[in-house]
Amino acid sequence: MRLVTKAGLLVACTMLVTLLSGLLARNYILNPHLLSIEREADQRDIERFTHAIDHYRENLESRIKRIYAAAGVLQNLGGTINWSPIVLDLAHIGGYEELDYFILADKSGDNAVMRAGELVDKEDTPPSPRALNEVLKKIIAQLDSTDGATTSGLMVSQADGPLVYAAGRASWNTDKLPAIYAAVRRLSPAMIEELGEHLGLSVEALSLADSKNQRKHYGVGLGQRSDADTLYAELHDRNDNHILSLKFNTAPRAFDERTFSPTIVAALSFSILAWGLILLVMRHSIVKPIQQLTATMRRVRQTSNYGERFEYRHRDELGKLVDECNELLNHVGGHTQQLENYSYKDSLTGIGNRRLFQERLDYQWRLSQRKHMPLSAIVFDLDYFKQYNDLYGHEGGDTVLKVFASLLQEVFTRDTDVVARTGGEEFIVLLLDADYHCAELMAERTLNALRQRHIPHAGAAHRGQVSASAGVSSLTPDESNSQEQLIRQADKALYRAKQLGRDNVAVYESSSLQLINNTHKSQP
Repeated sequence: MRLVTKAGLLVACTMLVTLLSGLLARNYILNPHLLSIEREADQRDIERFTHAIDHYRENLESRIKRIYAAAGVLQNLGGTINWSPIVLDLAHIGGYEELDYFILADKSGDNAVMRAGELVDKEDTPPSPRALNEVLKKIIAQLDSTDGATTSGLMVSQADGPLVYAAGRASWNTDKLPAIYAAVRRLSPAMIEELGEHLGLSVEALSLADSKNQRKHYGVGLGQRSDADTLYAELHDRNDNHILSLKFNTAPRAFDERTFSPTIVAALSFSILAWGLILLVMRHSIVKPIQQLTATMRRVRQTSNYGERFEYRHRDELGKLVDECNELLNHVGGHTQQLENYSYKDSLTGIGNRRLFQERLDYQWRLSQRKHMPLSAIVFDLDYFKQYNDLYGHEGGDTVLKVFASLLQEVFTRDTDVVARTGGEEFIVLLLDADYHCAELMAERTLNALRQRHIPHAGAAHRGQVSASAGVSSLTPDESNSQEQLIRQADKALYRAKQLGRDNVAVYESSSLQLINNTHKSQP
């Protein structure tokens, strides 16, 4: 598996684990905690509103009590003042401000009179006589059921809708004054909205049917927030009868319960983008250099070119790896060169050995056969070399061998020329694309160069200096001949040159051996 694929899978697994961990933490730890906080806040809002309604109701009842207290003081004054008109004025003052209307009636509820409050005066919406009688009847029933002189509460009038009221009943010395006094405020949508704004809430009044339909649509109960951030509650009277349904428009939820919420999707998209950029950087800074390192190592393996080096400019961990690889190539290259020297070079003279000659012969033979080129071989042998070793010692003999090897390298300079030492004093040269005339000329040039060195040799049969003999063979490789034939013919030519007095060149031709007369040859 490629490194990029592994990194991609690792990133994908990491993102998946992170996403699942985040979802689990959100759904089972964070969201339940936030939901609990939200529900507590929603319940506080509902309680604040219902407390405000209760506070308003208690306020109305307090106003009724204060009116009756003031009226009682006036009544105790007896005949000092005419207090009857004052009582009526007090009832008007106490029941006018922030009220829809107030009702005056005798103990039995007969002779009821409706007086408009501030709100009815503004909107010109007085209650109907039917509504008046219905409200008064319920208030008297409530007064009859209580021990105190005053009462308050919520009610629903079939003719006038939901109401908040406060009422009292007094006993006067005269029947000319109303015994029952009731202050009424309609729980209208405007009143509900205004009270909500005063509390910093957005509240709407709903009918019971509308509330049920909306709760059914959102699948929530009373006191539960819907997906539309709405909250439903109800107002009840003291007997737990439904008075009014309420809808609270709450602030947007601070968290999202959906599995793939916009926040999760945005975070996931950002993570994918970020990891994508990280992978690109990793590919450029890590994977690509490793790929280049791999390609270079492959080339080194295929070409055995241990001189090739890796290029990496950064001094990070990968840079240290590249440095170590370059050092390894230096080490392997040096050892390989030593092995090649041991395997392909003559340890004494530094020129090729028999193994090198054989490998080059194999290659040049195939090349010559494919391109129909002549291939020539020259076999050299130093004359009377055993006698030279006996007279001058092996060190002297080694020096002569080195001098002759150096001389061969000076004469045969083409890249395709192969020079090798194949025996004690025997050398061989392989010439690609050279016929026997060329090989003969080069052999003679070599012998002349050796003569000009004038290396003393007291054991030589003539001239008193070191000399050599050469045998030349040339073939155009095809199916009818072979490498062995080429070398064998060169050896025969060398043997002929030795027989004919040494210090000369003999060429092997298909019909006969030709001896090259040498003007420098000494007669026995």
